[in-house]
Amino acid sequence: MESRHFEHLPVGAARPEVAHAVCAFLNSEGGTVLVESGAQPVAAQVKAIESELREKLHPPALWSVTPIEREGAGYCMVDVPAGRDRPYTVDGTIYLRKDATTAAASPDEIRALVEGGFRETERWERRLIPGAGLNRLAEGVIFGVARRARAQRNLSLGDNSKSILTALSLFRDGMITNAAEVLFGDNPAQQFPQVRVRVTVYATDKGGDLPDNRQFEGSALLMLDEVFAMLRQHLPVSSTFREGLQRTDRPAYPEAALREGLVNAFVHRDYANFSGGISVDVYPGKLVIWNSGSLPPGLKIGDLTKEHPSMPRNPDIAQVFFLHGLMERIGRGTQKVVAACKDAGLPAPQWKADETGVTLTFYARAKKGAIRLNLREQKILGELELGEVIRLPEYCERLRVSERQGRRDLGDLVDDGWLEREGEGPATVFRRTPKAWQPAKPGQTRPE
Repeated sequence: MESRHFEHLPVGAARPEVAHAVCAFLNSEGGTVLVESGAQPVAAQVKAIESELREKLHPPALWSVTPIEREGAGYCMVDVPAGRDRPYTVDGTIYLRKDATTAAASPDEIRALVEGGFRETERWERRLIPGAGLNRLAEGVIFGVARRARAQRNLSLGDNSKSILTALSLFRDGMITNAAEVLFGDNPAQQFPQVRVRVTVYATDKGGDLPDNRQFEGSALLMLDEVFAMLRQHLPVSSTFREGLQRTDRPAYPEAALREGLVNAFVHRDYANFSGGISVDVYPGKLVIWNSGSLPPGLKIGDLTKEHPSMPRNPDIAQVFFLHGLMERIGRGTQKVVAACKDAGLPAPQWKADETGVTLTFYARAKKGAIRLNLREQKILGELELGEVIRLPEYCERLRVSERQGRRDLGDLVDDGWLEREGEGPATVFRRTPKAWQPAKPGQTRPE
């Protein structure tokens, strides 16, 4: 059913209709276009839609077309984030999404779009670096993205660094943009210290010793590979036995979910924040990815686990990650993370956003038979719903314990990943995380 963020085009719909709908979503709040392929092969439909959008849609924008086969029928799913370079046009006409329909913009609506664009300051990623030319970029990485764009997205960006970067809006007036430095720079941290990534491995869930602690700097695409390689070295392997002695090993966290979480951090972080960055903390029972930035206006934490409009903070950087094959469907990364964890039998991952940035926490599979909780802690976990909060005074009253004992119990639950502490001082609350819990069997209760 059509809505403000969804358009369903049946078999026989003309390709211009797809372009009009995509243009409207770019000029509005983003959305998805579902196109039935009918008798035409889905792969051919995908290529035709991509060609139409590249030829007709101006200025160039971030979008993705995904083939889908369901119950013998073929579809093309076009995911469109809200555009950051409005107004967008198709054959010189501006289209908008009005409730559940796509229509050409009126003169007053065009004026409002244009004036809104002028009021917006130039994005950090689009700003030019005075005097900075192509010589400070890694040409091999640039050509690598171009090769992948041609092989995986059927998109030709050019045959030299200048043409490739110009096509990606990363080079103009003889100078590179901030985004080009972040993506392809030989030493971007010298210009922008905030691009660094720190990975810390802790010996216990309570912190303590650091078996490994590294800081990475370099171009974003290379850093992503280096960080992922380090995580592979330190993440435990979960083993299961079948048919006697046959053992199956798998990572404690699905690699697809971890990679997607890291890609989201690189793409959506606030690069303009000189005190920001990305950090990855690895504990025996959880893995935490933090990046500076915030959720787009109007988007809530709960929206991340379901279909939601997408407005990437850095669309030029996101475009390169997409063309490099690191993002499959625009705006669906968070749902992919949730699905991968569910398929692996893990607790649901949890996002948190505050004034410092956005945090994604993965929870490891609970060890069977682990002695973790005392009777009080079990009782409160049995009563708290997912996301529900409790304060120290309330805990002490409900469990009839002293403030000192209450602090110790809540601290244990935080350390073990059952609760998450939010706020400071008297305003501190403890929120129930998605980590799965079942009542302990006799003999598995921690002493009081």
